[in-house]
Amino acid sequence: MSADEFEGLPGAAVSLLKGGVGKSTIALNIADRLAARGHETVLLDLDKDGHMTTQLGYDDAYDRDANLGDALIDGEDPEDLLIETDFGVHLLPSSNELENVETRLKDERFADVKLRRNVVDPLIQNGYDYVIIDAAGGRGKLSDNALIAVQRVIVPLIPRAGSINGLNKMIERQISPIRQNIGLDILAVTPNMIRETMGQHNEHRTLVENLNREFGSFVPEYARVDPEIFDGLDDSGRTIDSIPKPGIRERTAISRAFKQGMPVSEFAEDCDQIPNFDHLADLVEEHSHA
Repeated sequence: MSADEFEGLPGAAVSLLKGGVGKSTIALNIADRLAARGHETVLLDLDKDGHMTTQLGYDDAYDRDANLGDALIDGEDPEDLLIETDFGVHLLPSSNELENVETRLKDERFADVKLRRNVVDPLIQNGYDYVIIDAAGGRGKLSDNALIAVQRVIVPLIPRAGSINGLNKMIERQISPIRQNIGLDILAVTPNMIRETMGQHNEHRTLVENLNREFGSFVPEYARVDPEIFDGLDDSGRTIDSIPKPGIRERTAISRAFKQGMPVSEFAEDCDQIPNFDHLADLVEEHSHA
């Protein structure tokens, strides 16, 4: 397979090869912002634990007989699996059978393009505008399928030890091989759950600063800080007009909304982080139709 054979389908995967970084929350809120613009948007939960599906209140769908594997491997119509949410997004739920699906994929021919050919492409052909994928945590066939299906990825990182190292490993082991053989755009590497001020040395500042210094071209506008600003913060002889607050900030409204099964715009329409999710949706739109 060469890069010339593939053109990314409209959408993006939110992915990192570990859990607990807010992938589901970001995927949900990007899908919500796209739907708010009138786009028919599918939110595809590819996480084996079904965190998104169950958090949105669709436990029965997670346990039902008809599941994502029927479409992904057996070629059934993925549209039959969609659930209409109360906030305008079409959910393609996860399933308690995804572990078995992962195992079955290992014996399938052209396994890495199954999600693209049997799920995402048919949905786009049937009139859906974008597919946002909450990718599986950890490396595996499902995780690779997510990136290959739409060929765009948004990577969230949170302020904890090893975050940058985890990003480097993902780039080396997964992103780079896919980019070289098929094609893959990194739309954004976004700091998430940022709480502390940038005026102090802590894990929050370390993450934001290292991302800006090492991966500046992938950092979205709301998280960009000129490295000279960080230098100035450490220089007692310089005055910084205002200390920046970059990244998706930790907000009670975001976490409460997700716990209640809705995007933050449905819970607190004045949340100051909604423009950041809008910016990520902008990137999906712009690069899907470049």
